[in-house]
Amino acid sequence: MKKQIVSFILAGFLLLTFPLSSQNKSFPTQKLNGVEYYMYTVQEGEGLFAIGRKFEISPEDIDKANPEIKNGLKAGQQILIPVKHKTVSSTKPAGKSTPQFIQHRVEKKQTLFAISRKYNVSQEDIRKYNPEIQNGFKDGIVLRIPVVTPVVAKESNLKADEKPVTPKPTAVQPAATKDTPHFITHTVKQNETLFSICKHYNVEMADVIKLNPGSATKIAVGSDLKIPAAAGTSKVKEQKAEMKVVPANAERQSEKPVVSKQVKEIKIGFLLPFMLDQAKKDPKYERFQNFYAGALMAIQQAKEKGISFEVYTYDTENSEEKLTEVLSNPELKTVDLLIGPAFTNHVSMVSNFARENKINTLIPFTAKVSDIDDNPYLFQFNPGSDTELAYLIELLSGKYKGMHVVLASIQGVSPLDDGRMSLEILQKELIKARRDFSEIELSNPNTADFASALNKGEQNLIIFNTDKFVNISPYLALLHTYSANYNITLLEQYSWRNQIENTLKCIYISPFISSLNPESLAEFNQQFQQFYGKDASNESPRYEILGYDLSNYFISLIHRFGSKFGAKISSTAPINCIQSQPLFERSSSNSGFINQRVYLGEDKAQ
Repeated sequence: MKKQIVSFILAGFLLLTFPLSSQNKSFPTQKLNGVEYYMYTVQEGEGLFAIGRKFEISPEDIDKANPEIKNGLKAGQQILIPVKHKTVSSTKPAGKSTPQFIQHRVEKKQTLFAISRKYNVSQEDIRKYNPEIQNGFKDGIVLRIPVVTPVVAKESNLKADEKPVTPKPTAVQPAATKDTPHFITHTVKQNETLFSICKHYNVEMADVIKLNPGSATKIAVGSDLKIPAAAGTSKVKEQKAEMKVVPANAERQSEKPVVSKQVKEIKIGFLLPFMLDQAKKDPKYERFQNFYAGALMAIQQAKEKGISFEVYTYDTENSEEKLTEVLSNPELKTVDLLIGPAFTNHVSMVSNFARENKINTLIPFTAKVSDIDDNPYLFQFNPGSDTELAYLIELLSGKYKGMHVVLASIQGVSPLDDGRMSLEILQKELIKARRDFSEIELSNPNTADFASALNKGEQNLIIFNTDKFVNISPYLALLHTYSANYNITLLEQYSWRNQIENTLKCIYISPFISSLNPESLAEFNQQFQQFYGKDASNESPRYEILGYDLSNYFISLIHRFGSKFGAKISSTAPINCIQSQPLFERSSSNSGFINQRVYLGEDKAQ
């Protein structure tokens, strides 16, 4: 069951929804065909779920009222929100809310979103009582923040059906054992999640799911859940805009922790775009959930060896404003390792945070880390074009020494295209090495004459001046026709692999091992299935394995050397991984680290 705990934490995180808060809908209204609607302008980074929570309405109802948003929402777009009129009861309300105010001085870089979250009030209410901020506000101004003080009626004055109801325990099982715990029954209410219910009763999610098979994926309003009567200590803290995930650390008393050094607790922060507010799931974001799932597996396995963890997980969405809010959380300044972000345009913000707070930070995806040369706290996993080009030059003087190189330059490619810059460097290196090669200028796939650059009786390696698949795709069919008479191999970018049909022989360079060890892969797949109750993905690369490998790698370093592991990384013995074997090196004592380990892959034509 210990292994399952992490999967339930992840399930609770990915299925997390937040309670609705009653807000003053100070938006213009309009009647269409007898139905009243709010006229609402979509804000940056908002999805249907976020808007639905704001107006206490389902995303489906918003979708029905706005058929034009089937392809997604855009910031600044105006949509219709059906007005839900509440039924007025004849019973006199027990009391009413009286607005009072506190003063808040706006801090540097603080946003309206952050202030509204801090005081648990809506942004609309803050704007309502501070009309001067409609066009924005500056650091140092003082805002009036409404605080609602309810006038609560005494319980004795409530009618019988208005008094608070305490869940009553059902009949207790005959004998409480490890497998048959005492429990009470909870009826699921509107807007409740498995996560919020477990938090309410202070029990582990794993124990609730064990008593209620199937509840990990869905719970229905009105259904009954069995809740263990012996409340444990919940390790997961629910927040409005982020989540602190601390894997359960209950250990079997008979086990002796295996500790190799003095570090027994490790703090890790994840900054990943789970996009929980998206109305429609976008497959491209699932890879980050898979990465996180693999990382949690590594953490749980390390826990079983005696290492304790505190893990802080934040959904950064695809929003710089949201990332700014996340980085304002004080606990992130205490972590041993940050993992993220996912997007290139977010890297500089996280990099500055890492430098200011001296936090080791792993950039797991993008190769465009602008200040890697002067930030010693950064670890860039994706080696980038420089490392790949150096390896290609090495191959051309060794394994592929007998290949005839054809440099294919497509006109109109941007000067900032990494492929174009790499080709220019490669050309200089080939001239320097006195290596023969051919060149061909391409402007139109219908008139391109590859025959002028190809050699019969030799292997011809085609290298384009771009890393964008859209640029080379018009020439692929033409290359296929030439492959009938010439021996052609295409140097492809790793990102092209799922887009090129198996009609050409291709080679690629990447940080991922092309042929995974069958035994290691089978063991990982089995462990993943046991953790999460489902099969791992078949994508390439395997993002869940990437999360698992990188987490294992850095957990091992931190456990052995503490947060100063950067000074020891070059002398450390290799840490076994499944899909990639990082080799982090730095160019100077003040620079960050870049993974220098790349592999050659080959795709045969079929």
